[in-house]
Amino acid sequence: MTVSETMDYIQSFQKSGKPVHNLSRIHTLLDALGNPQDMLHVVHIAGTNGKGSVTAFCAAAAEIAGFRVGTLTSPYIRHYTDRIQVNRTEIPMDSLCRLCTQIQGCAVSADCSQFEITFAIALLWFVEEQCDLVILETGIGGLLDATNVVKHPLVCAITSVSFDHMAILGDSLTKIAAQKAGIIKPGCPVVLSPDNPMDVTCLVQETAARKHATMVIPSIMDCRILKETFEETVFSYHCVPYTLHMPGRHQIYNALTAIEVIRLLGMHGFLITAAATQEAFATVQIPARTQILQKDPLVLLDGGHNQGSVMALTDLLQHMAKGPVHGICGMMRTKDYETACGILQRAFDTVICVDDFTEGSVPVETLASFFFDLDSVQTAPLTRAYPTALAQAKQDSGIVVICGSLYLASAVLQDPSEIGF
Repeated sequence: MTVSETMDYIQSFQKSGKPVHNLSRIHTLLDALGNPQDMLHVVHIAGTNGKGSVTAFCAAAAEIAGFRVGTLTSPYIRHYTDRIQVNRTEIPMDSLCRLCTQIQGCAVSADCSQFEITFAIALLWFVEEQCDLVILETGIGGLLDATNVVKHPLVCAITSVSFDHMAILGDSLTKIAAQKAGIIKPGCPVVLSPDNPMDVTCLVQETAARKHATMVIPSIMDCRILKETFEETVFSYHCVPYTLHMPGRHQIYNALTAIEVIRLLGMHGFLITAAATQEAFATVQIPARTQILQKDPLVLLDGGHNQGSVMALTDLLQHMAKGPVHGICGMMRTKDYETACGILQRAFDTVICVDDFTEGSVPVETLASFFFDLDSVQTAPLTRAYPTALAQAKQDSGIVVICGSLYLASAVLQDPSEIGF
């Protein structure tokens, strides 16, 4: 298959596929491929926010310790292949095409989702690349997520649980948490991010106890924040210092979760020293996770699109911003944009709403109506919004924050020159 044929084939499947009530569909596909998931040592990560960061922290530490590490993340930011990597190198297009051809020959059900096809491709490549360790991030939920076919993960982790995909996962945090906790396997240790509310923590504890799985929650009492800027966060955990180059308290929680996962991996022979972890954490920077695009004036790009991630961004801006904050905001109709706008306006001084970055975005007039507490609310195409906000930030020593959707972040990163960078 050519590149275009491969992408056409993948995109011929719906993003979510036909609703599932069990994992039989993905089992059928993987059976036809020889069950590559059973040939891999896996860390399985679920959660609403923070999965990508925990994955990146763990993968970087294991790589620096000398292991060959495969990662599957979701969704992609710049282009399709950035979600499948081995030692932070994306799957080559020729490998993608070849493995997709192999999958096409398996009488794949038309009910499959794009994620299921992507997952199958990733597993085949990880086996082919002889990965020592694979870190799998769930797509949506956990219990009925395709990645949950993994029978015996070495460690599971559940990051911050918040409201998202409620039509699929449920309309309460406990219902959503129950889906996330569905990745916990009998006897498999599970790490839970320490920033979860008590009802989520109790549900995960009950699930772990029922499955005789050891549960670990990083100790906030043993964490000390030493420095916080937009460019660098330094904290200590059990008296060991770590430096992060992704800002925000939420990234400290993600790092603590990763540290405990790394510790548990040592019980399975994956010995990763504190020095390797320290070195690794300082190298991790993920696109669209409060990413610094330029420094003078400061321009931040954030793809957070649900209540938890928008709250994390707002807390960061309220805590760290020294001057006015000029937002450029675009959101998707499938998200709770009314709540997100209400949260974001606590941190913004001005906002420009955009809707021309992808299909399915919230019309600018609708989005603008939810920033009712701000004195300056404008609407504009993205190509005009950025220079307008940048000029304002230069004038009043403020910062520009582009946020509200991963689709918006992707549009900015894919063609920055078109926007004015």
